[in-house]
Amino acid sequence: MSKIAALTRTCLFLAVFLSGAASALEAMHESQQSEPGVIEENDFQQLSRDMKKKSLGLLLFFHAEHCSYCALMENEILTPMIKSGEYDDKIMIRKLQMDEARDIKDFSGKIIQPSDIAARYEVTVTPTLVFLDSEGRQKAEKMVGINTVEYFGVYLDEEIEKLRTNIEKDANRQATTGRQ
Repeated sequence: MSKIAALTRTCLFLAVFLSGAASALEAMHESQQSEPGVIEENDFQQLSRDMKKKSLGLLLFFHAEHCSYCALMENEILTPMIKSGEYDDKIMIRKLQMDEARDIKDFSGKIIQPSDIAARYEVTVTPTLVFLDSEGRQKAEKMVGINTVEYFGVYLDEEIEKLRTNIEKDANRQATTGRQ
């Protein structure tokens, strides 16, 4: 076989190989983009309606653009919670970038800025987790900052359970007073 034929065969092999590798990388990138993650919320009024339909509370994650602890919270705690599916029937998880200037709709439908919602819940540092009912009322203790990732989930689960218990108590109270 001539050197030119061997070189042509090698080039053909590399072209096929690299084409396959590029396709694999593209597919991997697309699957990463479609994987579930924490949704950036901009319409709390619609979210409230969805929460009522599903009888769920809200874990609202306040984050900032250049906050490394926020990235840690999202990547190591919240996104794995969403991906696990274990919290789908327990709570809705959303995030709000509090240092961004954009219009969002609050629980009553009023157009405000993310910083206004942060002020409403007295959030001054990130990351902060706030636990709300469908009316936007805080129903468990907010969690400020993140320290040890290994233990954080236990404390987070406790607050989620408090939120769920308080929402259930409110629903029972409304059902009881509504029947009288």
